[in-house]
Amino acid sequence: MTIKKNTMTIGIILILIGVCAIVSGIVFIRKDTAVSAVAKVEEFKADELIEKIPEAKTDKQKGDDFEKYVVQKFSKSYFSVLEWASDKYVNGTYPKSNTHPDLTLKFKFKEVDTDFAVECKYRSDYYKNGVEWCSEKQMGNYQAFAQEKNIKVFVVIGVGGEATAPEELYIIPLTELMSNFVDKSFLNKYRKEKHKDSNLFYDYQTGRLK
Repeated sequence: MTIKKNTMTIGIILILIGVCAIVSGIVFIRKDTAVSAVAKVEEFKADELIEKIPEAKTDKQKGDDFEKYVVQKFSKSYFSVLEWASDKYVNGTYPKSNTHPDLTLKFKFKEVDTDFAVECKYRSDYYKNGVEWCSEKQMGNYQAFAQEKNIKVFVVIGVGGEATAPEELYIIPLTELMSNFVDKSFLNKYRKEKHKDSNLFYDYQTGRLK
């Protein structure tokens, strides 16, 4: 009898151990599954967040966007783009056209047929109550281009907003720029009002871009 009781007791203990092992296994599997599910959700949210954050544009991209904005302000009925500088270079090697203004355009209206160039400059904000629109070397390049080609050069400066839609727009003849830095009081004389709703036009009688 004692042997039977001991055998039954051992059997019950083994059964209980087995049941505990099974329960522990189930709990572990569920916990592991839950952790994996949470990890996958967090990973998904992280990927989704990364996709939603746009990469900041480089100065080159902003410059290109602003050039496109300016180009679209010239009506195809009167203007045609003769040259659009690409600013390509590698290891300090670049074509001479990189030193030229961004755009060379032809204006045709009735008996008038003339060419002029435009340098586009975008700045996100003012600096020291003004704009450093180029380096001294670049300014010299534009002046040399105007003299060599014997055509007028205009500098179109956009400030604020986005490069694709600047808050303010200024159109300045290169001949009236005495420095590579211009302050607000100077810029205000060349402000283009309501530029978002109107095109640019060349006044051939005064020789000014407006």
